[in-house]
Amino acid sequence: MWQLVINTSHKHLSLGLLKNNLFLDGYHEEAFKTQSEMILPRLKQLLENHQLTPMDIHQVYVGLGPGSYTGVRIGLTVVKTLALVSSIEVSTFNSFDFFLPLESGTVLLDARSSRAYVGIKSDSIWHFQGILTLDEVKERLIEPYFQDAQLIDMKAMEVSLSKMCENIVHHSERCNDVHALEPLYIKAL
Repeated sequence: MWQLVINTSHKHLSLGLLKNNLFLDGYHEEAFKTQSEMILPRLKQLLENHQLTPMDIHQVYVGLGPGSYTGVRIGLTVVKTLALVSSIEVSTFNSFDFFLPLESGTVLLDARSSRAYVGIKSDSIWHFQGILTLDEVKERLIEPYFQDAQLIDMKAMEVSLSKMCENIVHHSERCNDVHALEPLYIKAL
């Protein structure tokens, strides 16, 4: 079974191709404000590299956010279009699960204006998912840190695209109505 992972919630464009839940190939590259131009050529190249067409994909996993609202909509638009032309199964995932495939840690995604989308997890349980000022973030951290840790002068742990994609297979939720999907948008209180 061919599977595709799409995450456009952050400054990176992440595309992963899996076969029977095992990562084969993908792209994870910075695409800040260029995801809409890059996603279709990268997806086409990824499929062509394995002699596949969109009709060969059985399941797509797509990130709902939190993160860039416009970025998330780019990924959702591609998935909704794929669903129009084929009978793919669609599953969704939270961006924090994508970026932190471990049992504990803190994910920081730049929300601009000295704020961050923050996910704090320990012992495989998310204890916090929301938006905080950078000062508030410093009071609540659990190591290691992932993604935009430089916002608080820390170093982020690197995680391979293969690990992120394979983790999502186990941290996703099947979608019954693809066309009703909307980004997970977290607003500051």
